[in-house]
Amino acid sequence: LKRRSGFKAVQDMEGTPWRALWMLGHLVSLVSCDTSCMLQHRHVGPTGIPCTIHQLDTGELSKTSNTWTSMNPECNHKLWNATQVETLVREQSPDLIWPIWDSLSVEERGDVFRYLVIWHQGGWWADSDVACLKPIADFPVPSNATMIVGYEFGHRWSEKQRQEVNFARTEQFAKYFFAAAPRNPVLLRCLRMVRQRFSWKILQTSDFTGSALFSDAVNEFLESDESLNKEISVRVSPSEGEHLLLSFQSERMYLKQNWNVWILAAGRVNSAPQVSADDPMEAQQPLVLRHAKPQPTMAKS
Repeated sequence: LKRRSGFKAVQDMEGTPWRALWMLGHLVSLVSCDTSCMLQHRHVGPTGIPCTIHQLDTGELSKTSNTWTSMNPECNHKLWNATQVETLVREQSPDLIWPIWDSLSVEERGDVFRYLVIWHQGGWWADSDVACLKPIADFPVPSNATMIVGYEFGHRWSEKQRQEVNFARTEQFAKYFFAAAPRNPVLLRCLRMVRQRFSWKILQTSDFTGSALFSDAVNEFLESDESLNKEISVRVSPSEGEHLLLSFQSERMYLKQNWNVWILAAGRVNSAPQVSADDPMEAQQPLVLRHAKPQPTMAKS
């Protein structure tokens, strides 16, 4: 195939079985690898998701970053500095994201980069303040999952509650930890939404590039006739109870054409005591621990 750069090539080739091509390349690499190499780089986790952990390089290898390496010796661990980030954006999104790159804040660049790098290369994303508590090989997720996301909380907030807890959405998915196969349509949708909302003059970071946008893209993928009718019912006849059920049951897979999303229970990605107190069914064994500190500036080189 003649090499084509940018999102125009992606739009023209969306039907190409990218995951099948990635698996073929993975098998070829194993054939050319000796026994010790195979042991070191044994694939773990869902077969369609590369065993690569992507994080931003903050200039020093923190204890939280070290947990990903020590827990997952079979996986590649990529720390991306600011120069590498800009190179990837310029080369892989020359028409969609690169033209607006200079106008983005550091936080917005971090948001956009995670969508782009996982869309382009596939793998696992973890913010620099997120520690790994369990090897990826032991994560309780199906082997055929093509995207893995977790709810940030175990129930739906009312609009008043959402504002009180300062959430971007009444049902919010965690953008600080997720995984996906290359060319995932949810992440491509995130990137297109960023450009669309830039044109709409959206200035609030969460809505422009952050948790709101990520949750919107995931919910758009998950939407079905059943979920649409459920949402209509919730709005027409609001519940009098304090907590509303989430629109989509966690610890379950949702399919659409050749792709799927596995939703982790809130307790998998949020170990706050309030999760188990308010929603015991969502209090599953945590996979990650977020220290919830501000994201540091990316290292330049």
